[in-house]
Amino acid sequence: MKKRLLAILLIAMALLTACGYIVVEDPETITLGSLFMPTGFAEEEALPSYEGDAETETEEKLSLKAGSRGDEVKALQKMLREYGFLNGKDDGIYGKKTGEAVKQAKEYLKDEADRKAEKERRALEDKIENAAQTVMDYLSALQVTEDTESTGASGGNAESINGIRMTNISAEKRNAPQKESVTVDSVANEEFISYLENEFQVFRSEIPRGARGKDVKRLQTRLNDMHYLFGGVDGQFGANTQSAIRYFQRLNGLKETGVADEETQRKLFSGDCKKSDYPMYKYRVEISISKQRVYVYEWNYGAYDKLVKTMICTTGAVETPTPLGTFKMGGPCGRWYYFKKYDCWAQYAYRIKGGILFHSVLYSEKDESTLRQGSVNALGSRASHGCVRLKVEDAKWLYNNVPAGTTCRVYN
Repeated sequence: MKKRLLAILLIAMALLTACGYIVVEDPETITLGSLFMPTGFAEEEALPSYEGDAETETEEKLSLKAGSRGDEVKALQKMLREYGFLNGKDDGIYGKKTGEAVKQAKEYLKDEADRKAEKERRALEDKIENAAQTVMDYLSALQVTEDTESTGASGGNAESINGIRMTNISAEKRNAPQKESVTVDSVANEEFISYLENEFQVFRSEIPRGARGKDVKRLQTRLNDMHYLFGGVDGQFGANTQSAIRYFQRLNGLKETGVADEETQRKLFSGDCKKSDYPMYKYRVEISISKQRVYVYEWNYGAYDKLVKTMICTTGAVETPTPLGTFKMGGPCGRWYYFKKYDCWAQYAYRIKGGILFHSVLYSEKDESTLRQGSVNALGSRASHGCVRLKVEDAKWLYNNVPAGTTCRVYN
């Protein structure tokens, strides 16, 4: 029986060694702890390090940082943009935005490295525990007994069977040294750049509506850079992000699900995804003569179909009509504007075409206390000399928010 047991143990040792474990023999005893716990537990295959200020003793390596310029910076910026860390042009200048993008990328890669290390650690622990339990169960089944300091195979912390000591594996795992944390800074060294070029995984998991966090932020940054998403990048997958995903899927020939699945992400975080047909101007303004209303529409995933503002107005009288047609507007032309011919003032003048303006209701002087109440009462009817009068707050909004060059259509 003793020979049978020793043969079993030798086979187990050989199997564990083949799996990459290290067997450490004591001159007096062989511990199962050393059989199941590799001496280099925390010295597993190292994940890439992204420490930007690392120094080498052999040769100087590429290191891009604030102030760097050139094609290397431009190539780095292109990767950062495609992977959703940078929004802007690849100008080859390593400025603040590029540095922040590098830091975000390193934080993302640090998370990925931590996840991978934890997954490998858990898998190794499960393998160790399963191997230990298998041997202990087998020894228990053999009911081996011998005159030693203690007998039994119940798995105590320091019990022994035929001179084989059962060590506390859980304690050894707890005491195993942990992998050092990755340093996050704004320097792009050669190792970091190489990782982006060759190993970066653009897809980690599917991202549905309601998701939050760094994955969503990266998704939004890329959508914003490609003109699919308007507004801020907040890391929350809401209705706007879902609409942006749908429109991206439509223009890139994908099924419109509104979910950032693997196929969608791989297309989005690539150099060949189609950019949105985003117009130069955010708004389109329309003036209805019959309704005496001004409508402001916002570009909304392929068309100006999102009504964001409706304003009551006064257009030209029948004898002095506001001209019909479609115009590229001239933009703001005065916080206060004086009409010499009619000896009156208005606020927030904005040129539609030539002498035809948007402006507020009228004043006798450059003073809000001199408001002409008649111009207020005339809102909603045709009474001007061709210009389009608005409430003060509406004229101010248009003056501050609609850029020169915006299209305006005037129709009956």
